[in-house]
Amino acid sequence: MSSIRSEHDYAWTPTAAQRHGLPDTDLLGRAWRTSRPLVRVPTGPSSARCVVTLGSHAPAPVDKIVRRICGSYGETATLRRFRCLPHGIGAEYSVLRGLFGEQSDAWARAHRTPSEALAHVHGLVERAPLVLALVDAQWCDAGTLRWIDQLMRRLPGRPLTVLLSSSHRALGAADATFHEITTRDYCTVAEVADFLTAGAGQAASPDYDDLVRHDPHLLHVARAAAVLRSTDTDLVGALTRLPARLVGKALKAARSTGMIPEPMPPMGVSHPVDALLAELPEAESERMHAQAAAILNDAARPVGQVADLLLAQSTLDRPWMVSLLKEATASVWPNSPADAVRYLSRLRRLDPDDVSTRVDLATALLDTDPLAALDQLGRPLPRTAGPAAEDRTVVLLGLIALMTGERPDTPHALDEILGDLRTGVGTGPLSARCAPRAPRPGAVRTHTGPAEQAGPPVADHALRAGPRPATPPATAAPGRLALATRALRDALRGTTLQDTVDDAHQVLRCDQPRSAWATVAAARALSLADHTASALDHLGRAVAESRHREEVWAECHARSVQGWILLRTGELAEAVAQAQAALRIAEAHGWETQTALPLTTLAMAMLARSDTDGAERTLRRLDGRRTDGSVGEHRRLMAAALIQRRRGRPEEALELLDACGTSLESAGVGNPVFTTWWVASTDLLMRLGRADEAADRAERGRQLAERWPTGRSIGLSLLASGMVATGSARAELLAESVRTLATSPDRPYHVLAELHLGCALLELGDKKAARAHLHAARTRATQHGLLVLAGHARAALATAGGRAPAVGRLSQGVLTAAERPVAELAATGATNREIADALCLTVRTVEYHLTNAYRKLGVTGRTDLAERLDPDSARTPPRALGDPR
Repeated sequence: MSSIRSEHDYAWTPTAAQRHGLPDTDLLGRAWRTSRPLVRVPTGPSSARCVVTLGSHAPAPVDKIVRRICGSYGETATLRRFRCLPHGIGAEYSVLRGLFGEQSDAWARAHRTPSEALAHVHGLVERAPLVLALVDAQWCDAGTLRWIDQLMRRLPGRPLTVLLSSSHRALGAADATFHEITTRDYCTVAEVADFLTAGAGQAASPDYDDLVRHDPHLLHVARAAAVLRSTDTDLVGALTRLPARLVGKALKAARSTGMIPEPMPPMGVSHPVDALLAELPEAESERMHAQAAAILNDAARPVGQVADLLLAQSTLDRPWMVSLLKEATASVWPNSPADAVRYLSRLRRLDPDDVSTRVDLATALLDTDPLAALDQLGRPLPRTAGPAAEDRTVVLLGLIALMTGERPDTPHALDEILGDLRTGVGTGPLSARCAPRAPRPGAVRTHTGPAEQAGPPVADHALRAGPRPATPPATAAPGRLALATRALRDALRGTTLQDTVDDAHQVLRCDQPRSAWATVAAARALSLADHTASALDHLGRAVAESRHREEVWAECHARSVQGWILLRTGELAEAVAQAQAALRIAEAHGWETQTALPLTTLAMAMLARSDTDGAERTLRRLDGRRTDGSVGEHRRLMAAALIQRRRGRPEEALELLDACGTSLESAGVGNPVFTTWWVASTDLLMRLGRADEAADRAERGRQLAERWPTGRSIGLSLLASGMVATGSARAELLAESVRTLATSPDRPYHVLAELHLGCALLELGDKKAARAHLHAARTRATQHGLLVLAGHARAALATAGGRAPAVGRLSQGVLTAAERPVAELAATGATNREIADALCLTVRTVEYHLTNAYRKLGVTGRTDLAERLDPDSARTPPRALGDPR
């Protein structure tokens, strides 16, 4: 699921009152303003408009606002409504995907798909007035906001309203495009109170009064149906205590007059029908909800429907209510932690000292917000908690410490986690999400929640650091957390390659939801073992699952690791996109420790694209952060060393590389591909003429590769050995390195090996063979946006007598389908406005694509685009810009 919660859409039918002149009939036809008018107000309900409502600190009554807007059209209006979530602001077109039912991440990558959405809206508006309502619009992503701006300009005379609901306090989080929209002529900004009270002094319609007088049960029945979210005659009759004949007659009248929709919206989804209950006294509303819950419970309706009604109760004074909330928690736990948090939070308020509820709530919050989970475990457990609760708390606290950076994620720290699991404490919901759920024998509706799903203790042999007699069975849920921890620990150590791969695959083989940390840990282990495709596949699933389950921290964590792995495979554009998305989520939630990996990924990508200044600025953002002791600190040291080398400071670079190697050894990290500091150090020492020291580094890498024999590690070992060799032996080692790295997922080092081999052959006088390898290095480097390596290969190719076109001449392998036409037109001298008109884009979208094109091609402005594009690319004459497409 995307970062937008779908609240479904229904055809909204105006009530008889609204069709006969109640105050909201001409609401949008009048020039109403806030007490501090911000913009010019549109003039009539037949024209497209955008309405921005701003409330105070309390949640805005969006249902009333939507009802008034829909009623202003005086006929059936189509309503689509979505609620934006904080982490959605970093996902391009996420609201647009949710708005039209598209869940694919690839849906809106090119500008043609938003254009298709425009056509779809045009079709909807042709059939009926359309209202698009976005709740908490300050979290709306920039892509969707640009699309809304284009929509308003494309359909100026259509019956269309876009509602952006927010509050004054939340506006600071909104994207700049949101504030730009509020200045448009088509946009009206209003206080919620002014919006709802506009025209309140007008008299009610006599037709509506006559309708209610004619059937005194109409309003009572309609309210009962709204509470039950059902038009079932038996259920509504039980709540109203009216005969079935009268109930059926009233329901028919309520549907025909538009008081209630058909079909009724599902339970728990906000809808304008809730406005029927707004005028009920609080005590009467609670009584109706409690009675409705009892009726649905007796009718054996799904526990989630009953639980949603109970959440509105100030007191749960009947024993079955508590039992039902616990059962509802168990029913939604695997797939909807957000619902589980709602139910558990209500149980926690009911009994703050219930240890089981506290631990369950912490577990449900774990992948959404570890700090919030820690708050649930902050108080000491009472002495009556029992060993099971204490053991679960120990594991949760240890895992939260890893997730929040309080405990370094080194092999030594992972050993401590395994020590906790050795006692069999991993039987709580965190490690048992894949465990089967069974009710207690003889119980009809009892608590089968996570606290009661105690699986078998983890076998001791699954937790030993030494040889492994056997792995825990795939059905032993507690063993999966242990296996993930062990797989990551051994992968970082660089030992027992096949056992590590087996452990990781066994963790990921579970097809039901599991701890996000365990999933990402297993994927990290696989990526270090050259099973990169499998690792990226599972990380992509983890991102999709976390968005569907609204687990924000899990999405951020998975995207961070996904970006780093993509960087190592040479997919710079995708790596940057994932790192930026993770960074936006982390910064929006104040998760400082989660910014280290995406910032390092961005810095390394900038270095590969020859943007040393940008890399240094990005890495400097980590200054003062608590990274000492974590494995992420070594990545930062590696990036800092490469920056110093690029600045022409080899001694400072070597010092940082040596510090990286020393700290890795002290932390117990012996994997040769976790960071390739030893390869960079070997190359730098050779360039400084310190061959003996370079040979020592290469030998150290060879020994590490023997313990962890993957294609990448062996290829890197051969590369380092080739760097220190001479003559024909050097060429042979480098050729073998090229062949080996070609079978690995590491494209950047494959290009580097090709470059070194070409240079070695050139020194031996074999210019023909040298040109072949240098040309291959330049082509692959350009295709992946590795501009530094492409520049080196181009220079060497020129020396070898080969053709050396500009670095960016193979730009079709670098730019996306959306970026390329924008870059081509910009290269002809077209302005951003001309490009936007020619390609049916907004100016902001053109700026976005141009910025990406500049970054990928390593240029600073449009004057350099023609040189970097293909020879036949930038040839569209400016006069063609005005032609229709």
